[in-house]
This record gives sequence, C-alpha cells and structure tokens, in this order.
Amino acid sequence: MKKIAVVGAGAMGCVIGAYLKKGGADVTLIDPFKEHMDNIANNGLILNSSSSREVVKMNTALSAQDADIMDIVIIMVKGTLTDAALKGAQSIIGKDTYVCTFQNGIGNVDIIQKTIPKEKILYGCLNMASILKAPGEVYGNLFDEVNVYIGSIIKEEEQIKTGNDLARTFTDGGAVSKYVDDIDTHVWSKAMVNLVANATCGLVRLNGQQAAKNTHFLLIATDIVKEALAIAEAKGVKGLDFATFMTKTIPAARATAGDHYPSMAQDMMITKKKTEIEFLNGAFERMGKELNIPTPVNTTIARLVRTVESNYENQYFNPVSANQNA
Repeated sequence: MKKIAVVGAGAMGCVIGAYLKKGGADVTLIDPFKEHMDNIANNGLILNSSSSREVVKMNTALSAQDADIMDIVIIMVKGTLTDAALKGAQSIIGKDTYVCTFQNGIGNVDIIQKTIPKEKILYGCLNMASILKAPGEVYGNLFDEVNVYIGSIIKEEEQIKTGNDLARTFTDGGAVSKYVDDIDTHVWSKAMVNLVANATCGLVRLNGQQAAKNTHFLLIATDIVKEALAIAEAKGVKGLDFATFMTKTIPAARATAGDHYPSMAQDMMITKKKTEIEFLNGAFERMGKELNIPTPVNTTIARLVRTVESNYENQYFNPVSANQNA
C-alpha cells in the first residue's frame, strides 16, 4: 500500500486525498487548520458530491514533522505557499519519494524543481470543483471524462510506472485518472480555464454560470484565450486551439460550475486572502514580456487583482460617510 501525504488539505486537497484513500492508498492529510484536522481524525472526512454523501477515514497531521516518510507527497497549497510547503515537508521526503503537484496555474513545477530532482517530480491537473463546507466536511464535483491527468518531467520507465500506479489508485477510488506523455497540453488547457474564470469572476462578483451568460464577459474571455494561445504556441505547447477551447472546454467547465465561485473569487470576495494571480494571469503577463508577446487583457486583470489584494480593508466603504468626509 502506497503511503501518500497531501500537503495542503483544504477543500481540493481533502477531495483528492479521499479518492486516493478509497483507491487503496494509506493517506495522510497535512494542514495547520487544527479544527479541520481534528474533525477528520476523530470522525472521518465527510465527502459530499452531487449524488452521494460518505465518510472517508484518513490520517491527519498539523505539520510534516508529525508524519512518516512517504512514497508520494502531493503539494496542494496555493502557489504563493509552494516554496514554504516544500521546506516544511522535507522530513517526509526521502531519496525515493516522488513529489507531485496538481496546483492551479503555471509555475509551481519550476519552484519544486529548485529542491526536488526532476526524475522525482510528477505533475498534472484536476477536472474537479470543491468547496470546504465546514471543518471536516467538503463538497467535491467531478467533471469531464478524465478527472485527473498525471505526467512527469522525465519520461522513463520508473516515472511512467509511478505515474500509472498513482492514476490507477485514483481510478480505483472513483476519480478516473490517466498518466499521459502530453501532460503540458492538459495542464495549460486547465490553466486557460482558470485564466478565463478565476480572477474575472472575483472582479465582477459573479459565479461561473452567471458570468458566462453575459456577452461582455465572453468577449473578455475570448481575448484572454487568444493571448494565452499565442504564448502557448511560442512555448511549444502542442494540442491547443481556439475553436476547441471555446466550443468544448469552456462549455464543459460552465456546465459543471453551477453556483460555484472559483477559488480565487472566494479569496477576493470572502476570505480576503492573497490570491494565485501570479500563477495565472500574472504568469502569462510575465511570459508575454519575456517572449515580446502583448498581453493587455491578462495584464490588466492581474493589475486589478493586485489592487484588490492590497485594499481588502478599504473595499465597500459607506458612500454616505465618504461624502461627509470629503
């Protein structure tokens, strides 16, 4: 039985941990949210979906120092915390341990490579939505034909076997998974969905379905995708095209969104946390500068989110009071 740790056991970390546990892995969730970890340790994780409600028992720890060396360590913190999470997880990463990321956006693999050998890195993307309903309880929704895509930087026998083993465990647990050679195509396609929906929904204060009904929002989405595809082509990422993305990928994501707010929108509207903008629109802004490819829409969105982030305490002031003080 593979020993797998999920570092960053928020909503999505718990969901993937549950599917791995159901698939036969020995799973440890690691997160500093004590009430959340305590509830799972004492009562199991309550996993809700559109069709079921079940309890999944898993190990928990508040830090990696409280866990053993793992076969696989999955990093699921926000991109802004990747470096700190890796440093904190060193005690559970042995010479044979693989480190895997399913984090949003582009750039987390680059951070992981700074401390983990390329031959020990797996990465991929998730076709899932998740919400933390309460400490110890999550909602998870699977979508698309494949729920988890897994790939590796080095594609030799050992990496392929480990990736396929992880994919089989997910699938056995109920989340259809595949190890693929062309992982960057899937990672970039998912990143583009997040480019279109995450920051933009937060800025306009709408969920995915509400936003997708608005013509102006769809025009912005079109411009975002065109900019991202130009960068993908320059980077040599294959298998992406405008027609497929707009006619298949976006409608599929919209159909499963329901009244769900993307994670970045939740950060901006509810939790007032630092967002992953630098791994999404901000990352494409930087790549555009490096490649001399204009990204005016992604740049503008990144700048707006940075403005929101630095002014959480000032938002939604009382206009009457403001006029009186003018």
